[in-house]
Amino acid sequence: MDSKVVERDSKRQKLEEDEKLEEHQKMEDDEKSEEHEKVEEDEKLEEVSSPSTEEWDDEDVRLFEEEHKRSGDYDFDDSKVGGLVGFHRVVFEDREFATEPETDGDLVERLSKIALKKHNDDKNTNLELVRAVKANWNHGGGYIFSITLEAKDASSSHTEPIPFHAKVGYLHGDTKVYHINPKP
Repeated sequence: MDSKVVERDSKRQKLEEDEKLEEHQKMEDDEKSEEHEKVEEDEKLEEVSSPSTEEWDDEDVRLFEEEHKRSGDYDFDDSKVGGLVGFHRVVFEDREFATEPETDGDLVERLSKIALKKHNDDKNTNLELVRAVKANWNHGGGYIFSITLEAKDASSSHTEPIPFHAKVGYLHGDTKVYHINPKP
């Protein structure tokens, strides 16, 4: 009688193990299917959002050069050019570059403060950030942010904000201030 109970328990245990194995295999298959779908979706997005050089024409090049000559890296308006875009506007409310809870605006503000600290150290000034006004980004060994910001002299309460341009590189938390100067 004990052997029948042991045999029954053994069969039940084997059945439970088989069910767990099937459930685990189904979960793995579902994960692989989801990953495959995500890869396919990402590839489709890349196809849509990455124009090839064949899609650029002389008019695109002309529009790009005209806008860049007019505005430079800092005030470049990517909505005024065709398929050839070198600089992209940073949307402060998004999280394209920042990780939660920080927004891209918070990141640009942080990079602006880092740039101002470098300016203060290099020029022996006492400027503090009033606000990050706007920023564009482009690729170049990471992300290069072209930031327009306003600063004021922290030692004086009667100064008007001074507009600055800062070029700051950012990659995986590492930052490099290429330059920061008063806006011409």
